[in-house]
Amino acid sequence: MSALTRDPSARRAPAAPARTRGTWHWPDPVEGMPPTVSAGTPPESELPIAARWPVEMPARAWPPMPEPEVARRPAAAQPQPEPMLPPAVASVAAMDWAEIPEPPVTPARTPNRTRDPSPSRLTYRLNRLWLTPTVRHFVRIGLPMLLIAGLAGGWLAREDNRALLTGLVTQAQDWIKQQPMFQVTSIDVQSRSPEVAEGVARILGVTFPVSTWDLDLGRLRQTAEALDAVERAWLQVRSGGVLEVRIEERVPVMIWRNGVGLDLIDATGHRVARLATRAARADLPLIAGEGAPDEIAEARLLWAAAGPLHPRLRGLVRIGQRRWDMVLDRGQRILLPAEGALGALERVVALDSAQQLLSRDVVAVDMRNPARPTLRLTGDAMTELTRNRSMQTGAVN
Repeated sequence: MSALTRDPSARRAPAAPARTRGTWHWPDPVEGMPPTVSAGTPPESELPIAARWPVEMPARAWPPMPEPEVARRPAAAQPQPEPMLPPAVASVAAMDWAEIPEPPVTPARTPNRTRDPSPSRLTYRLNRLWLTPTVRHFVRIGLPMLLIAGLAGGWLAREDNRALLTGLVTQAQDWIKQQPMFQVTSIDVQSRSPEVAEGVARILGVTFPVSTWDLDLGRLRQTAEALDAVERAWLQVRSGGVLEVRIEERVPVMIWRNGVGLDLIDATGHRVARLATRAARADLPLIAGEGAPDEIAEARLLWAAAGPLHPRLRGLVRIGQRRWDMVLDRGQRILLPAEGALGALERVVALDSAQQLLSRDVVAVDMRNPARPTLRLTGDAMTELTRNRSMQTGAVN
């Protein structure tokens, strides 16, 4: 309800004419026309403010206000106890917020508009330098390694530190070497002949037990191959602590008679062993002369080409380190040239097969000049030849 007092004796104000939608008149008949004043009523300007207020307010100008609902409290209401609060909430509620100082207000920083946001020249160059892969790897890897190396070098600069480190390393090595798994207790030499196996075991001179760390297999292999009868050697340590040595022996193919004695030589001319007598290896051909082992390949070819003469063949002699003489029984010789010795020998073998040349009284067949072969006869054959010539010609020699 309105706060003004309604007067029941007052006249009701005439209703204002309704406005027509879309039309507007001046003066407005609702707002512009003054209210009607009856006779004997003082002008409105002289009336008090309460009398000049209209009795009825337009509904659109002053809408009615709803009356507030007043909650009535019972007369005999008992005071309710205050609820119990937790200690933390009670302490907060009991605080005097007026005594808490307000946090200081930090004045807003005014941005320095004079500062250049772009990097400086030094910063730019450092960033570009850091993007280089070489510099980045050096800083991450090289620099720590140099630092570690410098610290280690400084520690090792003292002699007592070096001696201490050497002693620790030596003790660790000795402890590892003495482990049972690294101990070698025996040797096993595998060779074709027992004499060579015994000689290899004796020349190696390994004292057992010994650690595998102390065995120099390369040096032992060179020592085993230093024997004339050994062509190649293999060494390994088998399980169970056994040093295995496998020997490949040299195969003798000829006997070389030198100024000292008889030596067995292989296909490469290497000395194999000393031979006591020629009869001990009668199956091997004999060569003689200085430098004969160096041309053993040619000597083997000549020996093979003289197959029909093998029953009478005694050996080959190297003459002047440039050519060969083939020695037969009965003191016969075939003098071969320095060049083309194989062809010259084949011609002599062919003549012997056709005319039994070597079965006659011939001391030597000289083939040093292939274009002019020469025969050297025995003394009796030469005398008989001279007598026959004198009887045919009548001339006395």
